Formats: sequence, structure tokens, C-alpha cells
Amino acid sequence: MTRPIFENPQLDGSTFSLNGSSDTGVLLSHGFTSTTVEVRPLAEFLHRAGYSVMAPLLPGHGTRPEDALKVHKADWLRTADQAYQSLKTRTRRVVVGGESMGALLALHLASMYPEIAGVVTFAPAIHVSGQWRAVLLAPFVKIQPKYYLQDENSSPPADILPWQGYNVLPIPAVAQFFWLQQQVRRELKSVRQPALIFQGKLDGTIDPDGAKVVLNQLGSPDKKLVWLENSGHTLLLGREYNQIYQDTLAFIQRVTQ
Repeated sequence: MTRPIFENPQLDGSTFSLNGSSDTGVLLSHGFTSTTVEVRPLAEFLHRAGYSVMAPLLPGHGTRPEDALKVHKADWLRTADQAYQSLKTRTRRVVVGGESMGALLALHLASMYPEIAGVVTFAPAIHVSGQWRAVLLAPFVKIQPKYYLQDENSSPPADILPWQGYNVLPIPAVAQFFWLQQQVRRELKSVRQPALIFQGKLDGTIDPDGAKVVLNQLGSPDKKLVWLENSGHTLLLGREYNQIYQDTLAFIQRVTQ
């Protein structure tokens, strides 16, 4: 059965903001080709704990793949920055987090704003095998199906919660994603806030060892990498999401005391 180009269009993947009772805010960024559906369950969990949470829909996402063809990495960075500035006006402290490409946006913000209290990354996509090819293909190839190079006997685990996003790759946007990776690599040493990194051992989308790169190159003396034995790439919707949510909450409570 052919998968639709846009998975689960009936779900609400738009920008959202949840106002909490505490003076701490959490900014969450979704991943490449995804939408805010990816981070909403965690956002609602944190909101129930009293936090204000904001999650922007990134440019080129949540509509149709053609809309991503002219998006530049600066558009994603600007959107993340604007969301942070908005959240900062309503809260005294902010923790930033994100999944996959969204993790890179969170790391970028932490490098730019030392007042950020902490950063949480879920499957940080600092390296995707073969992604450099998109830079060469972008002038000639626009949209391609997603291919998951995996052994048929070692398929990644299915998500527990529903995912929304494109089931194809806008190649020029993949190239911009590559340049974002290069920029954030240079910025990692400037991230000095407490950092918590989650990575699934069964991740078939990115190179799981990229989490080690992030850990080793971060400038923070307070950093931890959590390996998840039974998780694939979409950690926030996957089999071990309960552990991730609880660990994230404990981290936020610790760094904002």
C-alpha cells in the first residue's frame, strides 16, 4: 500500500502556545518534514506540570512538500529565535529542546543566548549518512521518496503515538538541513548550559553516533547522554516516551531551581 505524501493530515500540527502557572517556559522544536504533532504530547505533559510551553511550526512544513523547496536554513533559525523571544517575555527562565533537526535549533539558541537555563535534545540530527549528496542534487532534483536503508530483519520499531509530516524529501530543503548541521557543529563549544541528550539505539534515520559528537563537543561541563535500547528515531512518540518525558521533567526541575 502506497503511503500518502502527507501523513495524518487530520491532526493539528500548527504553532501552539500553552500558558502555565510557573515562571519557567519550555520551547520545543519539531524535526525535518514533521510538524508540532511530534512535540505536542511532551508539551502537554510539561504543561500539566505547570510550565508554559511553545512550539512553532517551521517554515515549509505542515502544508505540502513543494512549500519547502525555497526555504533557507535562516528561515528555520529565525522562526526558532522569534518563538524564544516571545516565550522569554512571558517567563523568567526558558529551557529549549527539540527533536532531530529541532534539536539543532535548540542547540543554536543555547549558543546564542547564555541566559537559557538548559537544553534537551532528542535524537540530535548532527549527522545523516549521505546527506551531503543533497547539496549536489538540489539544483536538479526537487522531491524524492523517503528510503530507509535497513535490513528487513531489523526494522526500526513503530511509533506508539501518531506522527504527522511528509513521507517524501524536498531535496533543496535537505541541502539546507545539511548546512544547518555544519553551522551548529561550529556552535557546540559555545553551549555551556546544562544539557541532556537522548538517543535511540535503533535509530535508522540518522547516525546514532552523532549523539556522541554532540556530547563530546558541547562546551557545557554539565551534560549527559541517555541511550534508549528500544527506541528508533521519533523518540517523543516511540516506545520509551514515558521514560523520556519523566527524565525531561526532572532535568527541567533541576536546572530551573
